Amino acid sequence: MRRLLARLVVASGLWACLGPVFGTAPFAAEPLPPAVAAVVDYQKILQEAKAARSVRDQIEARRERYQEQIAKEEQRLNKADKDLAAQRGVLSPEAYADRRTAFEKDVAEVQRLVQERRRQLDAVSAVALGSIRDAIVSVVEDLSDRRGFNLVLPSSGVLLFAPAIDLTGAVLDGLNAKLPDVRVPEKAPE
Repeated sequence: MRRLLARLVVASGLWACLGPVFGTAPFAAEPLPPAVAAVVDYQKILQEAKAARSVRDQIEARRERYQEQIAKEEQRLNKADKDLAAQRGVLSPEAYADRRTAFEKDVAEVQRLVQERRRQLDAVSAVALGSIRDAIVSVVEDLSDRRGFNLVLPSSGVLLFAPAIDLTGAVLDGLNAKLPDVRVPEKAPE
């Protein structure tokens, strides 16, 4: 404890003696430029952009296709379950147990298929929306450079703003020109 206190006293003394020699104030930072802000309604862009509509349509079509496949599998499983129940009295207990186990494995496989389809939809949707987000950022950067904005905020996070600083319409037009369509990949990259 004494050693720590002694070191502290020595360090304080050195600082007091050498402080004026080396200067105590850090280098003065250059003043920041004044903020020139704009806002963007990100949700509106995602609702109205051609590319976002295209992604929604493709995802919905794929979801319907998957749902049809799953419905067929469910019908097959229901039929297999009824057939197995009808054969219960005919089969030996061991044979019934074996078939029941095989049926339950089949059910588990279909459940895994459903989860995999859901995961695939989420993953490819995220990839497609990521492409749209990247294009939005690019369009916003271009508009900011041309119009002199150095701060662009989502309008949902701003309580009050003048309509003159709302870039939503210009971003939407730029996005529709730059990225009119996005192809949803069959599988998300690993």
